[in-house]
Amino acid sequence: MHSLPARLLLALASSLVFFSAAEFATTTLDVAPGRQSPLVIWDPTQDRVLYTEEGEFRFHPYWLWEPRPGIQVHGAPINECAYRGPSYSRRKGVRLRIATMGDSTTYGYKLPEENAWPRVLEEVLRAHGYDVEVLNFGVIGFTSVQGRKLYEGRVRDYAPDIVVAAFGAVNDIQDVPAGMTDLEKIAVLSKAGRRVHDFLQRYDFYRWLDALLVEKPDAADPGSPKAPQGSLTQPRVPLDVFQDTLRGLAQDVARDGGRLVLVSPPRRHDGEQHIGEAAAAYTAAIHRVAELEGLPLAEVRDEFLAIDRASLGADAGDAVGSQKSDLYLDGWHPTPKGHRVYAVTVAMTLDNAGLLGPAQVTAQTNTKG
Repeated sequence: MHSLPARLLLALASSLVFFSAAEFATTTLDVAPGRQSPLVIWDPTQDRVLYTEEGEFRFHPYWLWEPRPGIQVHGAPINECAYRGPSYSRRKGVRLRIATMGDSTTYGYKLPEENAWPRVLEEVLRAHGYDVEVLNFGVIGFTSVQGRKLYEGRVRDYAPDIVVAAFGAVNDIQDVPAGMTDLEKIAVLSKAGRRVHDFLQRYDFYRWLDALLVEKPDAADPGSPKAPQGSLTQPRVPLDVFQDTLRGLAQDVARDGGRLVLVSPPRRHDGEQHIGEAAAAYTAAIHRVAELEGLPLAEVRDEFLAIDRASLGADAGDAVGSQKSDLYLDGWHPTPKGHRVYAVTVAMTLDNAGLLGPAQVTAQTNTKG
């Protein structure tokens, strides 16, 4: 009598022989339907890079993508925990721990991480006597929905005392082709069955069997994600979902014993014009959530506007600075000077809210550095 391991090995070998023969027959007879188009995560070109070992970002089923550990970005590697900047222990020490979350601005787009506002925030606070550490969880292209998922799945493990969330500048507002919002994509991709299905799609026999045995929903299936009636596009995060997500994040952080601080992010005049009326609506939603949840709000947008108006006068435009502004690289992203303004504005907000302890950020910490 064969031993159990031998019987298991024989069964595995038989299964492989059967599957190989079935795959050969299905391919030869050309009866399998074509591969389904994969769910677009970012865009078709960028999606291919997510699955290589070379891209700056990699796929993640719960928040769609994240920085790739070890990849060099402006002379420094992404740390082993998949966020930019120094790698801090998950075990919190005596220092006040601040986690910053946001999009490409928080990440430090086109700049070394040392110039990004989270690292400058740490520098400014330490220079004024605060024993703090700042973790930079910003990710290029991130929305509030991705940010809340990242908080639930990673950031909370670091037990931050303060979480600074800077969302709503542009990514949440961006239109997507008729189909899935970020929340819907994550709901689909986070299911283990979906990931197994996508892997097996490469085999003709699996596709043939899947088409034979599984009833497919028709186009009228009310459960299928679709754009609003009469619309070809919808925001990655609709306005009501944006507001609910920020409120949910505030409640998550509070339950974990921390405090959420919101940021009203800056946009240059042409950037706001590009987005249109939605820019004001999403900015207003940030203010509304801060009021409803009793959260400190860092008015970075207003600070950028005030500086531009003081230095440029009428050229500053009616929104947030013209292309002559030295605070912006483009319509959305700050220069190193802009990042310092950003950091100091957040520092003052933390101090005014009494979140930093007894030391004071004085008026000498100005925004002209």
